[in-house]
Amino acid sequence: MELLNLEGKDDRDVIFTVFGLNDLQKSIFQELEDHKLTVQEVASRVDRNRSTVQRALQELMEKDLIMREGRTDQTVYYLYTTLPLDDIKDLTRDALDDWHEQVKSKL
Repeated sequence: MELLNLEGKDDRDVIFTVFGLNDLQKSIFQELEDHKLTVQEVASRVDRNRSTVQRALQELMEKDLIMREGRTDQTVYYLYTTLPLDDIKDLTRDALDDWHEQVKSKL
């Protein structure tokens, strides 16, 4: 029995599956890789409204996949980016290890 079919999937596909990212969260994650963007810039790139993107960014931060950095230029604003991929891979391994232990304790 295959719980997670890995055929044809790369590391990002596995990360997206483990953390249960929806299509919008995946798109945002991909836009933020190697970039620091504001909410409005992300919204423009993924063609969604600002409040929808803000909610998705918050969910990604709660999953520890992205981070934000405060900036000041007449007003305070935030730039969002992904954590380094190696850190995200470590988080993914930890999440899988935790899940595995939970499954073992149920059997």
